[in-house]
Amino acid sequence: MVMRRLALIGSALMVLANVLAAPAAADDGVEERRVALVIGNSGYQNVPPLANPANDARLIASTLTSLGFKLIGDGPLLDADRPAMEKSIREFGRALQGGAVGLFYYSGHGIQVRGSNYLVPISAAVSQDADIKYELLDLGFVLDEMANAGNRLNIVILDACRNNPLGGHGTRAVSSGLGQMTAPAGTVISYATQPDNVASDGTGPDSPYTAALAAALRKPGQDLFATFNEVGLQVKQATGGQQQPWLSVSPIEGQFYFAGLPGGTAAVAAAPAADPDVEMWEAAKQGNRVSDYSDYVSRFPKGQFVAVAQHHLMDECETAVAPSEGAAGRSVELPLGKIDVPRAVAACRAIPQTSRSSYLLGRAQEAENHFDEAAKSYAQAADEGNATAQASLAALYLDGRGVAQDAGEAVRWYRAAADQGYAPAQVALGQSYELGSGAKKDEAEAVRWYRKAAEQGNAQGEVFLARMYDMGRGVIKDDAEVVRWYRKAAELGNAEAEYGLGYAYANGQGIETDDVLAVSWYRKAAEQGYPAAERNLGWCYQYGRGVARDAKEAARWYRKAAEQGNKEAKDYLTALSASAP
Repeated sequence: MVMRRLALIGSALMVLANVLAAPAAADDGVEERRVALVIGNSGYQNVPPLANPANDARLIASTLTSLGFKLIGDGPLLDADRPAMEKSIREFGRALQGGAVGLFYYSGHGIQVRGSNYLVPISAAVSQDADIKYELLDLGFVLDEMANAGNRLNIVILDACRNNPLGGHGTRAVSSGLGQMTAPAGTVISYATQPDNVASDGTGPDSPYTAALAAALRKPGQDLFATFNEVGLQVKQATGGQQQPWLSVSPIEGQFYFAGLPGGTAAVAAAPAADPDVEMWEAAKQGNRVSDYSDYVSRFPKGQFVAVAQHHLMDECETAVAPSEGAAGRSVELPLGKIDVPRAVAACRAIPQTSRSSYLLGRAQEAENHFDEAAKSYAQAADEGNATAQASLAALYLDGRGVAQDAGEAVRWYRAAADQGYAPAQVALGQSYELGSGAKKDEAEAVRWYRKAAEQGNAQGEVFLARMYDMGRGVIKDDAEVVRWYRKAAELGNAEAEYGLGYAYANGQGIETDDVLAVSWYRKAAEQGYPAAERNLGWCYQYGRGVARDAKEAARWYRKAAEQGNKEAKDYLTALSASAP
């Protein structure tokens, strides 16, 4: 059986069952328009082709047409290049204006690059990282078109390849696994399988997921949630439990049914009140706490609502450790000290273990200083190829926390993550070579890894590369390159780079002297609490370099730096005070 698909973006389910039940008409009784865009990419020209997406798209297109959906292009868009995909997505967005239920279906290759998720057009040819934004199509483009329409309900269905189709094509920016995103308001996102798992093509013309989806969509009497729950159960059964579709949901206004209610009735029979499964599930929903959902899963491991409970727990696990932020819903890891440890550990333990959930559990365990447990969780995820877990496990080996200290083992895991294009691991591997820690000292190799991280826009990599150019270590000394890389990192808000760029302007190092710009960059770094910048900004105020003389401001900045242990600032402050009238 050929394995090839993974759901893009495995965020967790926020289930509000009473909101997700739904008729096909608007509140005023007027039938609601239905608009769909269906894309199936099989015939890839520069990456491995796929067998089923075109078949899958045809099946879903015919199913949706029979259910009253108006298809963009009057049929599925097959084997599309980027211009064709962009054109159809724009047309889709325009068609949603004025109130329509929108449905976007995609089958084909999909990947994550530096936290963003991309659909792969058939013409995509990526030979270097810079090609990605020009050759691939950011999924956020689709979500933005749907969100901008202002309609009440959007449905996104993704059956996308998890494995990196660009392997061996010159880029290391593609990460293992796919990025987590939260469904925008009024949106349901359905994925063919759980995060960090591979979906099956099956042995027939259509994938198990799409075959189950087409059948479930046609069933009268199933609301939005019941439809996708039916899909999940059928796929799980068809694949022997190897594949479990995943759902990400935000609150939905009103109601929606794909195929209407049976016999025109307005309600579906309720489960018997005496059913202990139902009773405990209702209690769990009412309590709406991690412990409630966890207790339900423990008592009814095969219960009829266990998938919903696990989705909710995955959402809690993600939110406690790496919540989504911004319009794109990209997950951003919290500092260890800000993780809600009890909530995170309880939620992450209660869900089926994937490389993603094992990594999140490890991070929560590390936050509570249970390093031995964290090492085991990281190791489980690392063995499955999770790059962030590999880098985290390496850090434990480097420091000897939870495992015997072993710099060589740290280098091994940093390399595994770095080879997947994980920039923080590339920086750490560069440091290992620069310092000769766990690897033979090799400054040229350190520069090579710093450069890989820097070329991905990693600020720490840019700073370390600038340092190497400044010292002429592993590379020919080049002040212009120092300025170039410090500027890139400074524009990302890195305080050390802001200070370094200010120093370059103050001393005419690799750039024309400009005291005003020097003060500007010193100030940016100083306002982030960077002691050397505070000291130099004080000096500029004392001697009127790039700013009007102001002894009071000079003393203020000297004092800030001195309070952080900067000896020169303390000496300058003492001298300034002694010279005061």
